Amino acid sequence: MADERVRDVQKWLNQTYGKVSGYEKVTEDGVTSWATIYSLREGLQHELKITELGQGFGTATRAALRKIIKDIVPGTTGNIVKLIKGAFWCKGIGPTNFTDTFDSPLYNAIQTLQGYAGVTPDGLLSVNLMAALFDMSAFVLIAGRGDKRIREIQQELNGKYSSTGNDDDEGLGILPCDGIYQRDTNTALIYALQVVLKVKNPNGNYGPGTISATPTVNPGESGEIVRIIQYGLYVNGFYTGDFNANYDDDVASSVIAFRKFMNLPEFTGISDLTVIKGLLTSNGNTDRDSNMFDTSTQLTDQDVLNMKTYGFSIAGRYLTGTVGTGSEERDKNLTPEEIQRITNGGLSIFPIYEEGGYELKYFNGYQGYKDGFLAVAAARELGFPSGATIYFAVDVDVLDGDIEGTIAPYIIGVINSMNDTEYSPGIYGTRNVCLHGEKLGMKYSFVADMSYGWSGNLGFKMPQNWAFDQFVEYSIGGTPIDQGASSGKDPGHNTFKPRPVETISPEEAIKSITSSGDLINGKISFDKSTVLVDEPYLKVSAKAATEFKHEGKGISFSVKNGKFSVNEEAMMKAFLKENKIPSAAADIIIDKFKGSTIPSKLTAGSFTFEMSNSGVELLELKITYNLLKVDNKTLSGECSMTLDVQFTPLNYVKEELPAIFKQLGEDTVKALGPNITLGIVLVVGVVIFVALAPETMTAAIVAFLTLYIPKLILD
Repeated sequence: MADERVRDVQKWLNQTYGKVSGYEKVTEDGVTSWATIYSLREGLQHELKITELGQGFGTATRAALRKIIKDIVPGTTGNIVKLIKGAFWCKGIGPTNFTDTFDSPLYNAIQTLQGYAGVTPDGLLSVNLMAALFDMSAFVLIAGRGDKRIREIQQELNGKYSSTGNDDDEGLGILPCDGIYQRDTNTALIYALQVVLKVKNPNGNYGPGTISATPTVNPGESGEIVRIIQYGLYVNGFYTGDFNANYDDDVASSVIAFRKFMNLPEFTGISDLTVIKGLLTSNGNTDRDSNMFDTSTQLTDQDVLNMKTYGFSIAGRYLTGTVGTGSEERDKNLTPEEIQRITNGGLSIFPIYEEGGYELKYFNGYQGYKDGFLAVAAARELGFPSGATIYFAVDVDVLDGDIEGTIAPYIIGVINSMNDTEYSPGIYGTRNVCLHGEKLGMKYSFVADMSYGWSGNLGFKMPQNWAFDQFVEYSIGGTPIDQGASSGKDPGHNTFKPRPVETISPEEAIKSITSSGDLINGKISFDKSTVLVDEPYLKVSAKAATEFKHEGKGISFSVKNGKFSVNEEAMMKAFLKENKIPSAAADIIIDKFKGSTIPSKLTAGSFTFEMSNSGVELLELKITYNLLKVDNKTLSGECSMTLDVQFTPLNYVKEELPAIFKQLGEDTVKALGPNITLGIVLVVGVVIFVALAPETMTAAIVAFLTLYIPKLILD
């Protein structure tokens, strides 16, 4: 929503600095965004006589501010004061006016921000406060996401550690106080620990100096380090008591619970390096013992003996692929001979699938569906037993805002493609990626905690479903490995038997599916689109392909054992709502699909939808079927069928519904109610004739089409 005071700030910025070299004009839309913050920063830099303007609030800006900050006091006038007031308006703390005078309303605004941030509300500006002000960081509890006790931690950290008292060292700075455990909060906890331990040059990074200074803290002790342990236990979800700096029984029992969850023996209430670093970093104590490793190297008998001697019992190995490039390229895939060597040596194996998950652009729904299909085929060929979890690698640091558009569709694709197989889907990635995977339905997580500096690890809890925790890399006997811990959820596998399955080719599958029914009897082709319906109100064409496709925005139906099942119901409801479908119609769509049997030869697969809506004049729908099993036979290769539907609702109402209602009596209507095809036609008709609003009419037609067209094609 636009804020007229923010718009005033934007207009003034463009008028005042529009001709200054390096200044980037901001859109005058009244919405606070990073673009507005950048313009405020550039204006401030110009007033500080910095010639090369930039979007950051870096060393040069801080140094220039440090020289004048104590002179910006009540009574001061000038553009810097006006910039400060503009920043306050963008922060949502109104200084009452937008003049260039440091007046009492500005003084009050400064005190308000200081109170929100947890620092002394003295009304005086500092470099740290200016950095927090000229930023998008929030200092109020974020509704629906923020935790008031985490905000309490953030405020206390700011209050105690934001400044060292040295004018040349701003210390920790003033960090967000929004109640969300995040990277900045995590860094602040480590910084606070370093200050308490008197580590030289504290920087928020848990390095060798901090490791060597970390003490063992016992129950009964007290002090700031105990408070930091309490903070760490709380943000990791293991403590609900007071932050009173007393190591009481509640703290000790919370430490025991954390040790057991992370599998960090001995399971005592003592906080040593393993506990403290484990609370504040993702990789924890990298010198700790564990029983799992993974490697991209095909293991020899000597390798297996070395791993066993080092105390490992579980090996993570790749199902397919190569590693390296050019002359350095080598196979990384597990082989039957290697399986024999590993299991004869007393180790078990869990499978990893990675064929390109090193870049964000790799991940989408189609790729997930394809990877799941290929991984299952490889696991069967190698003989992994029924029930094995396959871990799909997201080997990249994905920013939180990018996950929904890339990793989430990929995960859904994997889950859908494995829906009717004997294997379970798992995820490898940062804590944040694994948390998303856990929520979407991945059975277990293999957490890439070794990359402790990744944005997806700092400030995120460990997922509850973690099976493996990768924390350090090194070589044994010249063979590089990644060492990890095991939670016990997945013990790996030591019994293998190849599992041949009856397959069907894509061509045979399409022929079988389209061999019944007058509408599509033998008409669908792999090389061109075929028109199936050509009526004044409805046009349907179809085309098959020897590849999986993913259309739409996450709306997904799965087919398992010949029945529909809705995946991500909440996501689907949101999608239907975006397309102006009332909740009642959305409920009809979901409820009618869930558990209903498909009277066709499609045994397993998925459906994705893409919809475009031009009011009541034209509705276009793309339905893509990805096939996994037909006639209970597994597809030997990728196969999909896409329907393109064009529908004119008003023509349909005029030409079809009156005739249907005229021919059907009340008893017939009741009898047809449970029938998906005609029953939904009647539901649509009732909605249309009871509520003639065009939007309702279109929504009802969409509900009908979503149900009717797939049934029409497959029946």
